[in-house]
Amino acid sequence: MKIYLRPFSFLYEQVVGVKNALYNRGVFEAFKAPIPVVSIGNLTVGGTGKTPLTDFCLKHLVRDGKNVAVVSRSYRADAEAPCWVDVSHPFGARYYGDEPLLLAQANPDVAVFVGSTKWRTAEYATSLSQKKFDLLIVDDGFQHRKLHRDLNIVILDATETLANYEVVPEGRARESWEGLGRADIIVLTKCNLADEAQLKALEDKLPKNKEILHFAYDIQTFWNQKEQRRLSRQDLKGKKIFLVSAIARPDVFEKMMREIGEVSKKSLHYRDHHQYTDSDVRHIVEEFEKSQCDYLVTTEKDAVKLRPLLPSNPALWSASLEVVEQGKKGRLDELIRQTLR
Repeated sequence: MKIYLRPFSFLYEQVVGVKNALYNRGVFEAFKAPIPVVSIGNLTVGGTGKTPLTDFCLKHLVRDGKNVAVVSRSYRADAEAPCWVDVSHPFGARYYGDEPLLLAQANPDVAVFVGSTKWRTAEYATSLSQKKFDLLIVDDGFQHRKLHRDLNIVILDATETLANYEVVPEGRARESWEGLGRADIIVLTKCNLADEAQLKALEDKLPKNKEILHFAYDIQTFWNQKEQRRLSRQDLKGKKIFLVSAIARPDVFEKMMREIGEVSKKSLHYRDHHQYTDSDVRHIVEEFEKSQCDYLVTTEKDAVKLRPLLPSNPALWSASLEVVEQGKKGRLDELIRQTLR
């Protein structure tokens, strides 16, 4: 079936190539913010683990005493004009977007801004007179050429097949491998979940003149917001687990959870960034109760959307994703901090 999509992928690739060439030659002008800008983006259309890595970077920068702002797009959310994410909003995920709200909740010392256009949101964030930022992190900014960046970090999912790196609609890539020429740093995520041959095949496709970093993703704890209680991985060992998620790669989430407990075959998966409704929640509760599972588990991204809608029972547990550097510790943080000099 994919071979019939190849002409459309070729056409899409040509359009993207022309756009990039016009920016490279200065025909299209990019907005340059008055502070350093770091983009954390990807080559494919989601599911690479970008939000956990962004959170990882933010925590290191805050620990180093940096005043950081994040710019994100209000994807499948209500906010259109640039605005500062307010974590007290009763339906913040619906208004600002699930990933921006999650980043804001997880990093209270970081200002997170959203809007329909990233460069305009960056302009708004850096124009605020009451706040002076040291650095601007652009969430999913690699293809947003209208905003100049001082450092381009590109994430590749080590568990993704090479076939999926074909340009859409044949594959999942937003642009071809040649686009990695604009990257300053290439980060391979979920390396611990990819087999050795798969990881080597991906590494062989990468430019030889780029800094390549490896990260492992793991689930070690589970958090219950209403009970303010945390469970360890061992607490769920061998238990029956019902999963619900609306993410791009539910297969990876399931794989990680199957290493912990017995995952129900009736687990529910919705489209990436799906905004849950009351009807969805009723269905989730019914299916969970019918499954007779011990735990109802979701991702951190889904939890920010489900918590306002779910009743106190059943208890909802969010899987806390741990991001671990493989190789030289602190190298990514070091490279980001170099933009501040």
